[in-house]
Formats: sequence, structure tokens, C-alpha cells
Amino acid sequence: MTAGTHPAPGGHVVLAPHADDAVWSVGGRLARWAAEGRRTTVVTVFAGPAEGPADVSGTWREAADPRVRRAEDAAACAELGAVLVPLGFTDAALRTAAGGFLYSAPRRLLGPRHPADARLLEEVRAALGPLCAGPVTVHAPLAAGGHVDHRLVREAVEALVPGRTVWYEDFPYRLRGRDHAGLLPRAEPLPAGAVERWMSAAGRYASQARAHFGSVPALREALLARARGHGDGGDADGCRLADRHWLPAAGGPPARTAEGGRDPRRA
Repeated sequence: MTAGTHPAPGGHVVLAPHADDAVWSVGGRLARWAAEGRRTTVVTVFAGPAEGPADVSGTWREAADPRVRRAEDAAACAELGAVLVPLGFTDAALRTAAGGFLYSAPRRLLGPRHPADARLLEEVRAALGPLCAGPVTVHAPLAAGGHVDHRLVREAVEALVPGRTVWYEDFPYRLRGRDHAGLLPRAEPLPAGAVERWMSAAGRYASQARAHFGSVPALREALLARARGHGDGGDADGCRLADRHWLPAAGGPPARTAEGGRDPRRA
């Protein structure tokens, strides 16, 4: 984190495990908040330098190249009018110990946390604490799909701001029932202009679009399909597109308020 960089009070703080997570998962609302003049900060947690060999080209780890990912993240957040705060933690795909990578294959990233990551949860929680403090609405991943870095961010946030966290669905991972146990869904329609800005910013992550979908147009179709599914299910021309997120069910932790006493999760 850059010294002296903090989110604006009363605004939205979106916590992204990696570059693309915030814009792909919450981009429609990021664009809407920008159009409404709301203050927004995107915190990309695992944006630090690689710990392993400098050259991972030609391997599955190439898609985690922090130089490429940070440049894409900066371009996308600038397009959406969000302040970007990249933290110095290394992506799980690039973390090492005793001269070797902690996670030997992509599937390992979805499994048990490596013992060498034992202290990382507390370190992430300590870094996020100041950024989540004060009258801000915190948006955090449900950790759908079970990626180790997503789980670390969720666990850190659960101990920091459980009562005023808006939980988002990690795209493109599949959501399971246990991911949102004790939470209730809320869908918000997305204006057409916000959707177009979202699609444009999402395409800035070209390296990830190729890795996950083969192309930027295919990414766009996948994002639109999800937004249609959360809307009214109509066709592309008349469809109400929406974003779905999750809030504590009745009886859960009380929400702290901001911006004139309003429940900040309703912003």
C-alpha cells in the first residue's frame, strides 16, 4: 500500500483478491457509483511481486504475471473512476518456500492452504484493517470456487467488519450453497450506461480473458449472461440486467451506518 493512501470516508471499498476480481464481479455497480459521484476504492490484495523465477512464460503461471496484471488493473480502475490501492502480497500461484512453488498445479490453488501460508491470514488482516475502518461500506468476495487467496480475503474480512460487509459472487467461479450460508441475496438493476462502461473496463484484463474464456468478446458474453440471469431473464434488447450480492440474514450482526445514518449496504 502506498503510504498515506486511504479510502475516502463514507465511500465504497471493494476488496479484490486479484486484479480483475473487483471489476469482473462488481463492475456494474462500480460504474454506477462513478456516474453518481460516489467515492470508490478498489484494494487488490495479491498484487505484489513474484517470489519465484522471473520467467514463468510458457507455463500456467504466466497468467499470474504481476506486471501485466497490475497494468491491466490500473487501466480498468481508471476507466471506472475508482482509486486503486494494490497491496504487496504475492499471488498464490507465484508464492515459494525452500526454492519451490507452494502450489504445484492450478487445482492445488483450490485445495488446502499450504503450511507455509500459515501467517498470511494475520498479515492480510492487518493490512486490510486500516482500509476497512471508519464509515465505509466494505465489499468482499464470498470465495466461491474456493481459491486459496479468495478464502484468505474472506476470512480476514469476517473478523474485521462482519456487520457492514456486502458479499459479492466471485466471477467466474460457481457459487455453492455453503458459500452464502446465513446470507440473503439482493439484486440491483444496472443502467445500460453502467453496463457498457463495465464491459469496456472488464475487457482491459485481456490476459485473464484469454486464459479463462479464450477472448475478450467471450468474456463479455459470459458477464452479460450472468447479469441477465440476475435480472428478469429477458432477451438482450429488453432485458433488465442486474447485479446480485449477499447480506446477512435477519438476526445476523447489525450493520453500522454511514452517510447520514443510512444502512451503507443499501447504497
